[in-house]
Amino acid sequence: MAVKLYIIFFLFTFLTVLFPIATVLGVYQLEYRIEVHADGSATWIIEHVFVKGEDEALFAQLSSPIYFSDTFVESIKSLVNATKEETSRINMTVENFEMTVSFSSSYSIVKYQFHWREFAETEGTQIRIGDVFEVDGLFLYGEGTVNIEYPPEYMIKNVSPRPNAQSDQTLTWYGIRDFRAGEPEIVLGEKAASGFEVVLKENALAIVGLIALIGVSSISLYYFKLRKKEVVVAKPPIPPSVLGIEDDEEKVVNLLRAAGGSMYQSTIADQCRFSRAKTSKLLTIMESKEKIRREKRGRERVVTLIERGKRI
Repeated sequence: MAVKLYIIFFLFTFLTVLFPIATVLGVYQLEYRIEVHADGSATWIIEHVFVKGEDEALFAQLSSPIYFSDTFVESIKSLVNATKEETSRINMTVENFEMTVSFSSSYSIVKYQFHWREFAETEGTQIRIGDVFEVDGLFLYGEGTVNIEYPPEYMIKNVSPRPNAQSDQTLTWYGIRDFRAGEPEIVLGEKAASGFEVVLKENALAIVGLIALIGVSSISLYYFKLRKKEVVVAKPPIPPSVLGIEDDEEKVVNLLRAAGGSMYQSTIADQCRFSRAKTSKLLTIMESKEKIRREKRGRERVVTLIERGKRI
């Protein structure tokens, strides 16, 4: 009991100091990403995105290695200890803490990461997520986008509250203000194997042998052709991350063209099925390339396409 009171007091003091700083210095992008694994463990990633020239004091604090080790790491360890007692999962632990700081021409990113063993409850072919959120304070920095990713071999059986967006293996909530104790709560069930998968499992040994035979034959044929032809050195492939950014930028450009050149930032996020954080980052990059411009209009931002040096 005394340990719980100490943890609550510590968190209250910590958050009381942190939140006024965030409020006074302005708004920055905050995203929680929780990657849940089949064994019930999870990788937590907390990403703070700062526009250059804004919230400089907060950026300096969060990017400090001393703040990371003495405040953040100790806070997470205290929270996990309280959660361990609450859930009675005796092997629950947290490890592999990392902090990275990256920069671009228009924004800076501070990323915290750690691995949480026995984050979720595993029961047969099901994974239950949510009992850890009975302990207050896991979302240390307050309001921000929450993305929970789950393994591809699982499917959603139940989720509460309903996510704002869902794509592939990711559930997204744009904020935590509507979460109650124990939420978000998610029940995952293992997907039933298809007939094709059953055949693969039953004939795995024969298939592996066939693949090995094909591999050996392919290598032999390759070296035979190599002796007859001059080797042509291929150009390094374009990194997938760059292609992804260019594809997303083209998607936004086409959307703006179809809309006559201008539309709200929130509408772009909805129609492109991007998270709010991803949309903001992407538009910041495009603005630095002078592809678009953004203007504040009330509580919204209007995005306008720039083509051939002229604004539409």
